[in-house]
Amino acid sequence: MKIRFAILAGLLVVGLLSGLPVQAQQAAGHVERQKGPASRSTAAVTIDLAEGGRIFVGDEIRTGPGARLQIRFDDESMLTLGENALITIDQFVYAPSGDSSQALAIAQGVFRFAAGQIGKLAPDNVALETPVAVVGIRGTVFLGGELTVGMPAGQPHYGFQIIEGAIEVTSPAGSVVLDEPGEGTFLPLTRVAAPTPVRQWTEEEAAEAQAALAF
Repeated sequence: MKIRFAILAGLLVVGLLSGLPVQAQQAAGHVERQKGPASRSTAAVTIDLAEGGRIFVGDEIRTGPGARLQIRFDDESMLTLGENALITIDQFVYAPSGDSSQALAIAQGVFRFAAGQIGKLAPDNVALETPVAVVGIRGTVFLGGELTVGMPAGQPHYGFQIIEGAIEVTSPAGSVVLDEPGEGTFLPLTRVAAPTPVRQWTEEEAAEAQAALAF
């Protein structure tokens, strides 16, 4: 009888535990616009994205060949990705009357970021990490990514251009501030160089980045 009671008690505990809700992921935003294949992954689960689909903290977002993806975060910030992009939403906390923060890790691809309410209320709490530098914002619209023009041919490199507001691009070897529309800087993908001196991008340089993001 005692053995039977112990088994029943164990089954009861298991049943109660299995009925507990799984902790939900923290929502961060949704897909505003999409062209071509894109997905989000968390742990061992990969889900194909579609317009209107939700995006969550911790998601690894990937776009396919020829794809474009635009994410609207819940603070109204916007992230546009070109093809073969890979990013991770490391942190997103939006509390209009409290502490808010946003952190994105850009592993590959061309992107454009437009700051939202977090960038207006707490710009120091917004950071974008790229393979070559960390970008701090000051109420901003800017673009960046791996490009083919802007540095000597055959040298893989990354570029950043400010469209509105200002950003500080900081690498282990130095930093620059872009605060005039059209200004840009480049860094080789060696990850040890300082940003090149700030200058206005040429029409060719700007057109390459814009084409990589155009729907």
